Amino acid sequence: MVRQFSLIIGVGIIMFTGCQNQKTVSSASKTKQTLTVIPKLATHLRAYSNNLTTDSVILSFTVANHSDTMQRFCKWETPFEPFLGKYMEIIDVQGNEAEFTGPMAKRMMPPPEESYIQVPPHDSVSTVFNLAKNYSIKPGKYTVKYTGGGISGLEPDNEIKIVVLGK
Repeated sequence: MVRQFSLIIGVGIIMFTGCQNQKTVSSASKTKQTLTVIPKLATHLRAYSNNLTTDSVILSFTVANHSDTMQRFCKWETPFEPFLGKYMEIIDVQGNEAEFTGPMAKRMMPPPEESYIQVPPHDSVSTVFNLAKNYSIKPGKYTVKYTGGGISGLEPDNEIKIVVLGK
């Protein structure tokens, strides 16, 4: 019984001294770390013209760099590689999604260096593409939104409303 009591006292002393040796750091003595947040690249989608037909839905896609440093993005899953992959969401007024008819690509990872596009500080890059090449689009009103994201690292910034006429 004395041994058990001695053991309990010994463990208690070790725990007490361990707690006493912990250093407390006041917030005044902490080194403040300044995190530099680089603004993300901004995307902007717009209709290239108002005369959209089922075989000619010409859109413009812009990536803008509002930071003071060079930035880059992977062109995979973006209109900068217009005929590979599904990177747009096209919904009609009834809530139906336009069918994707284009090719999908299996990619090796990580993307090779030539898969990246650089955007200089306070500048932008743009491309024009025909949405009708990869999607089955019928006459009607649609909401179009870029959804690529993932590999490219770009995030959607806007959606547009378009009206598509017959051929």
